[in-house]
Amino acid sequence: MSRFAALKMWLLMLLCLSLPAAVLAPVPAAAQEGAKPASVLLVYDSLGVDTPAAGSIEALQRLLLSLGATVRTIPSDHYEPAMAGDYCKLITVCNTEDLCGLLANDVAGYTGDWLHIGPNPPDALRGKLALRTETASRQSIKLSAGGFAQDHVFVSRLPFIAEGKGETYGQMASSEGTVHAPFGISSGGYAYVPYFEPGNLSEIAIAYVLRAWLGAEAPTQSYLLIRGVTPFIDLDRLEALSEQLYDAGIPFLVSVSPLFNNTDYPAMQRYMTALQTVQSYNGTVLVNVPPPSSMGQDASILKGQMDGFLNHLAEAGIAPLGMSGELKRAQEQVARDAGFAFSDTALLLPNEAGGSAAQSEAVQPFASSPYSLPAEMLLQISRGNKIWPAFPVNLAVTLDWFESEAAQDDAVQSMAGSWLPFADFKSGVHRLGSNAHKSESLDGALLLDGKPADLQDLANPAEDELTVKQPVQEESFHLLFSVQSRILIVLIITTLMLFVVFLTIGYRLYKKKYYKSGGSL
Repeated sequence: MSRFAALKMWLLMLLCLSLPAAVLAPVPAAAQEGAKPASVLLVYDSLGVDTPAAGSIEALQRLLLSLGATVRTIPSDHYEPAMAGDYCKLITVCNTEDLCGLLANDVAGYTGDWLHIGPNPPDALRGKLALRTETASRQSIKLSAGGFAQDHVFVSRLPFIAEGKGETYGQMASSEGTVHAPFGISSGGYAYVPYFEPGNLSEIAIAYVLRAWLGAEAPTQSYLLIRGVTPFIDLDRLEALSEQLYDAGIPFLVSVSPLFNNTDYPAMQRYMTALQTVQSYNGTVLVNVPPPSSMGQDASILKGQMDGFLNHLAEAGIAPLGMSGELKRAQEQVARDAGFAFSDTALLLPNEAGGSAAQSEAVQPFASSPYSLPAEMLLQISRGNKIWPAFPVNLAVTLDWFESEAAQDDAVQSMAGSWLPFADFKSGVHRLGSNAHKSESLDGALLLDGKPADLQDLANPAEDELTVKQPVQEESFHLLFSVQSRILIVLIITTLMLFVVFLTIGYRLYKKKYYKSGGSL
């Protein structure tokens, strides 16, 4: 009987020990993919062109996609009554004070989760958050949020929260002491951020508000991305950069431009060799989707060209793990299906040229889409100690290709001394597939067609593969010059031999002049 009681006790202990493991076990990928992303309608009054607010709508679009939300963006003059009712969340952005009132009236009846950015919050938010706002002119402020801080941010007109009830995010404090207010506030699905201008700490601060408002809880990572890698840069410097970052202990990504023509030229092989070197030094390759105007690309033929380039990479032993490209490429459904269809990982970059922010339909998020931020901007932000606080979103710290070797060395030293916690992109789950090959990362391993990608001995291909065949005419000249050289050598040797013979004969004739007729001297 005692043995039976002891057995029950052991079973009870095992059950208690197994419960925490069951609770803490990671959610399977299939279950995570089954989660429905939040649908957000983003309505704005103005793009703020030629103002400090320029780029704010684009930054919000990229942030929302990075946080896993489905986004549709429309200007306020295209908004139709009750349109917001089709979405579970609404964001209104006021970049022009004169138009704020019209924007508020258009969406006044909305009852779902609502975030307003900019001056003049709607009456519904004022009531829910017990808001009282004020505006200060020509302020130099200190922004702080999430353990980050930035001084001397100049704002010509600064709306701020004088009173409010709810959870607050960050702080704004003027150098004169006239302003000391929270950066944002939220309560019960309603949120308000009075000030947002991309290019300073407010770009990170608003990500904290969006993360909480959307209910995102996944841990975040930061990565280093090198932009602008093409076949036309100094590929020797690219290889040297890879070695420098490896020696500094920094895993990195490179955004590489595809090559669609003349793929049998030695330059293509040299490009592949450089990318092999990148991969061998723990670098990860992302393939950049060309913008619509680049090289006359048309969406109808782009997919086939991209597929061919991905096959070239795989045949060279290179396993890319995702795509990169301008935001507007991912917003165009035809272009997205053509350029981004190969992977569920995409790093969306700011648009180089202006484009319409409005969308006729909602844009679906990618499984993984880190938010890109220039390293120059990030390094202007201070923190309490050397250890960086956790970022509110997966972050890709970007460096554009360097104009000189000195600039490259300075950038590597800056990154190595920044204490930024760069993660290895291969530690996440990423997949990319062409019509013939498949590459993926799993628990830090890089796989190509289901087998570990060979990261060694790829940087030294056979020399004959890089040998440039000389034209036939040059080969014929080389043969002619070789024959002429041999003839000249024979002539010189023959002349020397004849000279020795004549010298001997002359010596004997000269000696005979001193002999007597009898044969003696």
